[in-house]
Amino acid sequence: MRNFSAKIILVLALICTVMVAGFAAPAMAADVDPMEYEGKVRIGSQTVNEAIILAWMANILVEEYTGLDTYINTDFTASSVVHQAMVSDELDIYVSWTGTQLTGILRYEGPNLSSEESFRVVKEGFEKNFNFTWIEPLGFNNTYTMAIKREIAEELGIEKASDLKEYAGEWTLGTDENFDTRPDGYPGWSEAYGIKFDDVLPMQYSMMYMAIAGGEVDAIAAYSTDSRIKKLDLVTLEDDLGYFPDYSAAYVVRMDTLEKYPALDDVLGKLSGTIDEATMSSLNFRHDNGEEAEVIARDYLQEACLIK
Repeated sequence: MRNFSAKIILVLALICTVMVAGFAAPAMAADVDPMEYEGKVRIGSQTVNEAIILAWMANILVEEYTGLDTYINTDFTASSVVHQAMVSDELDIYVSWTGTQLTGILRYEGPNLSSEESFRVVKEGFEKNFNFTWIEPLGFNNTYTMAIKREIAEELGIEKASDLKEYAGEWTLGTDENFDTRPDGYPGWSEAYGIKFDDVLPMQYSMMYMAIAGGEVDAIAAYSTDSRIKKLDLVTLEDDLGYFPDYSAAYVVRMDTLEKYPALDDVLGKLSGTIDEATMSSLNFRHDNGEEAEVIARDYLQEACLIK
């Protein structure tokens, strides 16, 4: 049995080697061999587990398939801050979500769009307004979701967001650092649902989970792929009015950087459509338990046969 398992592992390793070699050939077809590229690519993300992991995946792929040096900064506090860093020419690539920039940067106020339409609008809007473009999404939608403790949900019979109306007037909502003010956040949600919490406390995202676990807040505006939802046995409430837009994760890239290094489109595109919600949640769980983002990213890329 042990020999049989060893053979399986060997076969899988050989398959991955062939796949990685196969990826390299067509993707790298260009006037200049990408391994001959010279220069540095700067990659950034918010200080959120998911974004940090994805930034490291981009960093590793660029190092694997090009001759470029990389610089990575995962200390940006908000989506608007990391975007401004790219506007200021401090970054070449950052991690984002379609709905975040659709409503935040582009100030879209129309009806909810499908995931395909959301991507088209942000891609066209960013190319026109900022000379940035979007690589095809990674495969998962990390939307906002209202979450409460399971025992409270079961005791009060709360299953969907509109059920909060009877209780929110005496409750405190915990949010990340800008959900309380952003267009696709609490102000619009409150108006759409006709629900106002007694208090709204913005805080560092990771602190939100400590706050609800400790009873300092009654509900939180969580990210749907966050592993701490399961770890703390929270219940996510159905967005029964369909308020939140699609938040498909993707890489945003400076178009002048792509002009210099056109193979980056294919390099980053290797991840497009490869990560679903369950997978991202499991990767986030590892980060929340103290594993290094670079290690998690490299493990995934190897398991997906995207690097050796």
